[in-house]
This record gives sequence, C-alpha cells and structure tokens, in this order.
Amino acid sequence: MDEVTSHLVAFLVSPGVNMIDLGGPMQAFSTCNTLAKRGTLYEIITASAQGGAVQTAPGLMLPTTAIAQIDPSNIDTLVVPGGSNGGQPPENNELAHWISANSARIGRICSVCTGAFLLGQAGILSGRRVATHWRWAEELQRRYPEAHVELDPIYIEDKNVWTSAGVSAGIDLALALIARDQGRATAMAVARNLVVYITRSGGQAQFSVPLEAQSASGNTFADLEDWILNHLTMRLDIATLANRVGMSERSFRRKYHEATGRTPMRAVEAFRLEAASQSLISTMQSVKQIARAVGCETENNLLRLFRRHYGITPVEFRQRFSKQPENSADP
Repeated sequence: MDEVTSHLVAFLVSPGVNMIDLGGPMQAFSTCNTLAKRGTLYEIITASAQGGAVQTAPGLMLPTTAIAQIDPSNIDTLVVPGGSNGGQPPENNELAHWISANSARIGRICSVCTGAFLLGQAGILSGRRVATHWRWAEELQRRYPEAHVELDPIYIEDKNVWTSAGVSAGIDLALALIARDQGRATAMAVARNLVVYITRSGGQAQFSVPLEAQSASGNTFADLEDWILNHLTMRLDIATLANRVGMSERSFRRKYHEATGRTPMRAVEAFRLEAASQSLISTMQSVKQIARAVGCETENNLLRLFRRHYGITPVEFRQRFSKQPENSADP
C-alpha cells in the first residue's frame, strides 16, 4: 500500500468565532479521517494570534496554538471561520498581517462566512470573486471595493482562494475541498455520514430570492414583488415599476433599496435568475425557451446572467442540479 501523505488543515480563529463555521468544516475533515482506510488524510490544528484559550461566540473556550509556532509552508489549507465580536465582522490586525505575509507559502486559503473580512483585511481579495453570508455581502463590498462580492453562491473558488457563505455552507466548502483532494466518492461518503447533501455546489444560490425578499421585516413592496414574479416577461424597467406603485422613479429607487437592501433592477434580475434556475432543475424546456419565459428574451442574455451570478452556464447548472433525465431539450 502506498504511503499516505497527511494534508495539514489549519483553522485560524479569533475571539467570537462561530462554532458552526468552525466545527462544521472541521467535522467534515475529521469524518474523512474516520472513514479513510489508508491512514490519516487530514491533520487538523486550530491556531490564533497568541495561542491559548480563545472564547467562541457561545462562550466556550477553545484551545489554540500560537501562529508563531506554525510553519506556513507546511499548511496545505488555511480556513478562517467567521464570527463576530460585538456584533461586527472579525477584524484582527495581527492575524491579517500574518495571512498577508504568508499567503504565498500556503497551498490554499479559505474563509467561512464573515471570515472573508479577515482575508479582505489581509489584502488577498483584490480582483477575486468572493462569497460571504448574504447579510454581510454589501458591507464586505463596501469595505473592500477591489473585491467582486457575489450575493448568491454558496462558495466560490478563485484560483487558490476559496470563500463561502455562512453556517452550513462551510460544510459544503469542506466537502468540495475533500472531493478535490480525495475524489468525489470519498466526499460523498463523508456527506452521507454527516447526513448532508453532496449536490450543493458553489453555483447553487444561498436562499430563495422571492422568499427572502417577502419575509424581510418592513418590506412594503411585497405586492409589487408578487406582481413582478407573475409578469417576468414584461418590460420591467424603473419607469414601469415606479408607475406600478405610484411613485416617482427617484423616490421608488430610494425607498425600495431601503426596504429590501437591493436596487429594483437587481431584484428583477434575481427573480428572473431564480425562475430560470427552477425551470432548469424541474422541466425539460430548452435554455432558449426558459430565457423567453423569464423575460431574458435571448439565450445569450440568460447565459450572461448565469455566468455573472453563478460563474457557470445554464446548461452546466442543469447538469449539476437537475433530477430530470439527461436527454434534455438542450444540445
């Protein structure tokens, strides 16, 4: 039997770390070790700026190793879990400096949820596509405008930097890393053991856009959004929508953004994207037919929409998520 080379995974934590952001991916790697029949595949360590006990968000004390005691060149995967200290995303000058100084020596760098803020502070998100929890996406983009923050994906791989959304998305990220390292069969075995879905890939949306929009506290535009969902093939420009609610275009733009956290045009785009996604998963319609049915008019328009939001084509999305037979209407 060939000798197994252990893959070092270092979790870099700061006070207020979220236990699920940390424990979910850690358990996935640990379960992979448990199921392995050829030795320890992943060596797991937890590190912090000074070492010693670090208090987690629920108040539990977590033993850690000081980053000064770790050789960065030995780290195959660095994972920065999210969390908050005083209700704000993590900010740690010492950890950010260490990540910045050693990023070139580390195999791949990952974040879960608001852990992306530390990667942004370290200066390694510039020019990269980035994911975080959807509630923090706008703030991450504001703080680090050189990054390309995307609202929808569960996780994103951009070269050697992987970023993921919040909470359970960290498990999806870990499963993707395991699949890359050990193969899909091993990742599926881990997923089955954890009783989670292996089919959630990075292109899948974090949440249902209509559901999230209409469940938002204080959203006074729920009736308008119902109307949009039932009239996706119409010309849904600012003038049409503002006229529908009896507002000037300027007031409508401002009030809609205040109520929902996104611009009207981003909302229309998101509704069309989700409608198209559901059709790709649940029907045998061609991409061209779906594009017309959701108001994108042409297949190329829908293609651009999917690439911009998910980083994949509609056909690739269907191949990943559809439970329909593979002999679909698409070529």
